[in-house]
Amino acid sequence: MPGMTTEKLVANINYACGSGLADCRAIQEGGLCYSTDIIKVANYAMNAYYYGAGHEDFNCYFDGSGRIVYDDPRLRISLMKQIGSFMKQAVLLEDTIEFEV
Repeated sequence: MPGMTTEKLVANINYACGSGLADCRAIQEGGLCYSTDIIKVANYAMNAYYYGAGHEDFNCYFDGSGRIVYDDPRLRISLMKQIGSFMKQAVLLEDTIEFEV
């Protein structure tokens, strides 16, 4: 929700990422979606939790600080970064494969 404090966003990140239901590796330092922008990090963590917990509306409540947004282009950008990184790795692997005949 707009207007949330940094402390509340950090609490949401800790809850979501500590639950075992959200894969937060991408937002850790060195991850593909790592950012120092707390709103972006909270957005990712809360979204990952929502999906990991089964897409139920109540899984997005976060003590009144979450809401379901059906189209967030920032998430598409992060996903495209992940796909792009995967494709680069695949190309690198393809270039290093040697076949013996």
